[in-house]
Amino acid sequence: MVLGSALFGVALPSAEHADRDRATALALDELERVNEAASRLAAENDPVDPSETPPATTVTLDPPQPMFVDPGRIRIGADELRWLPPRGRNRTIEPTAPLHVETPIVVSERARVRLSLVRLGRSTMIRVRLDRTRV
Repeated sequence: MVLGSALFGVALPSAEHADRDRATALALDELERVNEAASRLAAENDPVDPSETPPATTVTLDPPQPMFVDPGRIRIGADELRWLPPRGRNRTIEPTAPLHVETPIVVSERARVRLSLVRLGRSTMIRVRLDRTRV
């Protein structure tokens, strides 16, 4: 019994570390999908004024749900794609297209975000909004 407890105590930190690394890799993949969709939208379309119907796409985010550690969150802000793990350092992907978000979007469970190519003043950017429909 004591030996089993000792082995479990040695193995658990390794499992937590592997789970945390796996969650980070999966979250960064999710952020890359948003980044690629935004880049593709900007490259393949012309922007329109916000009062018109803009070219748009929807991306479903599926943040990782680790087994041994607390789940983290995906944060999309103005020109920011970031993974916020419960412990450790945040990881950021630099967007290749300018992102406009009125208030930061924080996702901890499966959700959709709507990306629209718009012209705001003299600037062209991708407007990001949380799609409130059920996933």
